[in-house]
Amino acid sequence: MSKPAVIPRHTDSNGWWNSLAPPPVPRSLTGRVRVRTAVVGGGICGVSATNRLAELCPDEEICLIEAERVGYGASGRNAGFMLNLHSHGAPKQLEILRRNMQLWEAGLNSLRRKVESWQIQCDWSEAGRFYGAAGPDGEKHLGHIAETLDALDLPYTWQGRDALEQRIGTGFYSNGLHTGGNALVNPAALMRGLAQHLPANVTLFEESPVTELEPLDNGYKIWTPDGEVIADRVVLATGVFLRQFGIATAHFVPMATYGSLTAPLDPAALSVLGTGEEFGMLGGSEYGATIRLTWDKRLFVRNYFNFVPGAPASRGRVAEISQMHRRAMAVRWPDLSDQPFEHSWGGSMAFTRNNGTVFGSFGPNLYAVLTNDVSPMTRGEAAGSLLAEYMENIDSELLSLQLSIPGPSRLPPRPFLDLGIRLRHGYLHLIARDEF
Repeated sequence: MSKPAVIPRHTDSNGWWNSLAPPPVPRSLTGRVRVRTAVVGGGICGVSATNRLAELCPDEEICLIEAERVGYGASGRNAGFMLNLHSHGAPKQLEILRRNMQLWEAGLNSLRRKVESWQIQCDWSEAGRFYGAAGPDGEKHLGHIAETLDALDLPYTWQGRDALEQRIGTGFYSNGLHTGGNALVNPAALMRGLAQHLPANVTLFEESPVTELEPLDNGYKIWTPDGEVIADRVVLATGVFLRQFGIATAHFVPMATYGSLTAPLDPAALSVLGTGEEFGMLGGSEYGATIRLTWDKRLFVRNYFNFVPGAPASRGRVAEISQMHRRAMAVRWPDLSDQPFEHSWGGSMAFTRNNGTVFGSFGPNLYAVLTNDVSPMTRGEAAGSLLAEYMENIDSELLSLQLSIPGPSRLPPRPFLDLGIRLRHGYLHLIARDEF
């Protein structure tokens, strides 16, 4: 029996979500429900697994249980880069990178098809991504990124200081490059749209946090504050809260990162930003800032990571980090130093020591999936769908690739883990200090 000690509940904002029209009133779980399969967690992994299971088993009842609203949690809080590749440091083993790219590309193509087919209004853009360097660490990593792209025979263009200043209106970056192959989106809008197009044999329950998971002789009972589900099998796709159910408890590190978003910029403010066209900028440094000018002309800033072993980041912590975002915006565009943020928020992701993933069976008719921090949205779309195929015994080359990824290696116990994270965090912050 599992009784989660921490219930996912974000007390801060979510700028992507709050920039959208209010959603329909949620359907919460009440009373008793009987289904073949219950999926717990309405992030990208859970929604993808639910959608694929429903396609494969059209005559079976499936439910998707989300503690908050689909699109309000982690998968709706990221920077909105749907990546086909992301790698810092010297080029990794190319066969492993190519394997991972097949999964990321599969996830990206799946999301692209769904957005086009279902006409999901999520500001999907094929604008690609910039990497920018502002200091020695960024320059070093920028060179590594170029080496990786060269080794994979992927196209890119160098962008010097003058070119970047003309394009995005700042001389902050000493060097940069631009590459394609990814999309930019409003991630909350994407997740809402995916949830709205789940097949007819799926029932979505939102605002229904799971308070207990009880094994039965032939299945499981899932408890929420106002209802219960009896299911033959259960999929746990709860992100960093997976360990609340006793799975991979000492194998991944929950880290929080933070974003801030302005209101749509007026013409005078927009004129500061070079051509004023949408862009997405990732830090050349592993610990650098992420900057976006969105399709609807909002500036987005994300930087800083910290260890969150318990619950989501507090509202007070988010307010502190938002001041760091303001400094990042001001140093790039001094004329925008007084431009207010409309929203600031935190989100969480899982880091593993060996880039391993949680995937597969973890008990009789109990399945789980958790991707790590690298390309979490495209990787999650692929992994969720492949887990459904794994459950239905459908073999494929992609599933074999997924199964070849090692599980996450065990981490040191606390407080040694906390000390190691603090030292690593401080080191990365120090060497990337010019990139903020």
